[in-house]
Amino acid sequence: MNLFSSLSESFTREAPKYKTLFLPQYRVDIDYDDTAIYAGEAYCRIWLVEMRLAKDVEWFKQRYPVVHAAIRFNHGGKPVTIPYIAAPGQLQKIAKDNLDKVIQCNYPLTPLFPFNNGLVELQAGLFSIAAEDFVGKFIKTMGRFSELLPVPELSRVLKLAEPVYQGIEDLLDIGDRRLELGYQQTFTEAEGGGSNYLRAGFFAAILAEESKINNDALCVVNDSLYLGSPGNTKVFIRDGKPLEGYSYMLFRIEKRKQQDWESLLTIKELVNQAQDGVISGEYEKVKQFLLPAIQTTIYRSPDITKSDRKLMVLKIKDFLQELGLQATKVQKRSLYSIMQRSIPQIDSATELELAALEQFF
Repeated sequence: MNLFSSLSESFTREAPKYKTLFLPQYRVDIDYDDTAIYAGEAYCRIWLVEMRLAKDVEWFKQRYPVVHAAIRFNHGGKPVTIPYIAAPGQLQKIAKDNLDKVIQCNYPLTPLFPFNNGLVELQAGLFSIAAEDFVGKFIKTMGRFSELLPVPELSRVLKLAEPVYQGIEDLLDIGDRRLELGYQQTFTEAEGGGSNYLRAGFFAAILAEESKINNDALCVVNDSLYLGSPGNTKVFIRDGKPLEGYSYMLFRIEKRKQQDWESLLTIKELVNQAQDGVISGEYEKVKQFLLPAIQTTIYRSPDITKSDRKLMVLKIKDFLQELGLQATKVQKRSLYSIMQRSIPQIDSATELELAALEQFF
């Protein structure tokens, strides 16, 4: 049994009663686009924004707090799981006299990944583990490795995910561990038929029975979970108070229309080579070798949405043509700068070529 399934069973079997909710946009102090995300049209990143450790556990005296998360989504047509573990030192170096206070994490649990198809599944657990020196060192080591995974060009570090995942599984199997708060959710694309569709916004898991907290009073102010005046206005920004007395985790889904283009190092290097080739007059080399390599790399890349593949090829080709015609007037550009250009007109031959690439890949 893999860790994802094992944790799912643990959450079902061991987790105490807790409440979860996705806060509506009008209960957040900032405005953002919370429309449903359609497959192939946007990039997403999931954050652990904030958490609180209530005082009902002897944190650090007898037990270590350990936050474990695993996010599964389709990447390049295959399901991948990105693990994350936060060591005590990563939780803002909590001191014994700093318990029951907000811990601002703002840690990316995933890279900025394209949502091209399938589901996005999240598991997150706040565990307590008996405090022993070797356990603390193990947690610290695994935390350092998990920090390497949420990078934009995920394909470059994907091989690290499995050993990190295995290490977390080993950690949770040793010593005396206890699940304090567990949360799991599956998000679908727009028009999936339920309320769990993928969208930008904040959601929380709170260690409290449903009747203990009024959902309508919960809100987010400065990336913190608050209790404030109910309603659709922003009055809660003035009168809201931090939610206290409960352990909880606050998450955020980030939605972007564009990838971090400069992080796509393989494509960036090919585009730089093509620009150098055009400037030096090596037009045939660019046309016969570099442009096909750029197109193939873009269409094979699992780090780009389906809708951006075509746009990238068109904008890069258009800029290289402009560079070739006006080499003395046009300077080299970054990949980010090229992607900010307007969409050029497309001829029928190019349309057919890109359609064939889409079908092939």
